[in-house]
Amino acid sequence: MLKHHVDIQPDSATFTGLLTGYCHAGLVEEGYKCFAMMKDHKLTPSTDHYATMVDLLARAGRLKEAYEMITSMPMQPHTGVWGALLLACKVHNNAQLGEIAAKHCLELEPETTAYYSLLADIYASVGKWGEARNLRKVVKEKKLRNLPGSSWMESTT
Repeated sequence: MLKHHVDIQPDSATFTGLLTGYCHAGLVEEGYKCFAMMKDHKLTPSTDHYATMVDLLARAGRLKEAYEMITSMPMQPHTGVWGALLLACKVHNNAQLGEIAAKHCLELEPETTAYYSLLADIYASVGKWGEARNLRKVVKEKKLRNLPGSSWMESTT
């Protein structure tokens, strides 16, 4: 019986799947290695690859590393990148980075109420009740509404 050797080269989508798997499994070091391997295969990470890495780091509580990855990106981060950091800041009660992430999200999508709500929740979780109230007031004053059946998370997957 003859054996055939097939040289299969991973593409951008392959790395998206791998990084997503590492993210959901919480395997930070493996994710870093996979991300670095893209260069070995002559692939340039996309904004979505960066978003997944930010999500991986942020979910693991490594918010500073996630922020540093965003600031070192060779392209402009989209709301999926900043949104991943913002959501993790809510989970980990980090108001300082949450403010930065929310500012960028709101610059990119000023009508999205989820960003205001997440930041208000972060403020409330760290006892900044006045700031939380002010954000909720801004949403009412601007008459912003959530779209039924949609979420900012849809843009990150």
